[in-house]
Amino acid sequence: MLKKIGFSCLQMIFLSSVFSLAQKNSLMPEAKSFAGKALFAAAAPPLVLAKSDSIIATIRSKSKQTEDDYVEIGKQLVATARYKMAVEVYSEGLLKYPNSYKLLRNRGHRYITLRQLDQAIADLNKAEKLIQKEPDVMEYGIDGKPTATVRHQIWYHIGVYYYLTRDYVQGGNAFKKALETAGDLKNVSGASDWLYNCYQRQGKKKEAEEVLKPLTPDTDTDRENAYFRRIMLYKGFIKSEQLVDVNMPPEKMSVQDVTKLYGLANWYRYNGNIEKAKSLCGIILQSNAWPGFAYAGAEKDLEK
Repeated sequence: MLKKIGFSCLQMIFLSSVFSLAQKNSLMPEAKSFAGKALFAAAAPPLVLAKSDSIIATIRSKSKQTEDDYVEIGKQLVATARYKMAVEVYSEGLLKYPNSYKLLRNRGHRYITLRQLDQAIADLNKAEKLIQKEPDVMEYGIDGKPTATVRHQIWYHIGVYYYLTRDYVQGGNAFKKALETAGDLKNVSGASDWLYNCYQRQGKKKEAEEVLKPLTPDTDTDRENAYFRRIMLYKGFIKSEQLVDVNMPPEKMSVQDVTKLYGLANWYRYNGNIEKAKSLCGIILQSNAWPGFAYAGAEKDLEK
């Protein structure tokens, strides 16, 4: 009984310290928007944070961390909304493994999250050069399931960079390569959607529509995925009100909700209703889903 009580007390003390740290971190902004607004990350639940920190501590206890160890630590930090810390860990890893395309790919991605675009493209371009002569490798999510190959991730995030800098030609070229390396149909939906938007922003409606032809309502993929749903709207298979509830309180919107809302804003834009598109982007910026690329896209669309 005493042992059980003692263990429980230690658990409570540990969780209390983790919760206190989470509260402290939530008071500090993770980033600033393109307009200079402080962006705060939502604190992860104490139990989730404790599990993440336990995994990190186990990796740190090894006599030497491998390249993949640093990737895993970063993954745990990202999963608990600690993006700046993840960048610091990737940077630490790159001091030991300066030619790691995996670490550069991940740091480049998170530099976009933190709105540091110049640093992002420098990392992503270097990663792309390093991986040219290497076999592609699969990445895995925190749940252990495959997500996408590193090569796909590099090109996808290069595309996002160019989209956010309004270079839709270069963005389109990058998303074409992301599409070529997509593999999974979920990744095909994401890359196709961004490529479609790059074409639309260039006024190339025919090319934009051609990109979406392979995707139909009965495509064997996650049909509730935000990008797939957006594509179904673009193609006229669903109505605007079926994509997302625009009257949802912004503070309750998830990254997926905001991703759909940005797709709806673009749909209005391409159909000539610029004011409605701007209004929806304004709603997006009232949400807390700033880590998503849709939020960043909305920021850029509202820049003067």
